[in-house]
Amino acid sequence: MTYARDHHYSVVAIDNLPGAHPLESFVLPRRAILLFGQEGSGLSADAREAVDTVCSIAQFGSTRSINAGVAAGIAMHAWIRRHALS
Repeated sequence: MTYARDHHYSVVAIDNLPGAHPLESFVLPRRAILLFGQEGSGLSADAREAVDTVCSIAQFGSTRSINAGVAAGIAMHAWIRRHALS
């Protein structure tokens, strides 16, 4: 996290934690580092304390989480939609 702070990046975690901002309506910063939790257990307590914000990806049905690779693709696409052409 020191690198992120030293280089003026915001660290945005993607995990479906209580109180997380919905990714679908959250504006990801241009200078963002995306952090993903481990499948099943999610982000560690240390990671949750170190990030600037946590966003969740909307899910429907009884699934607790989605595959980390899929979550990464969704989050990176959200960033691209906002920043790729600006």
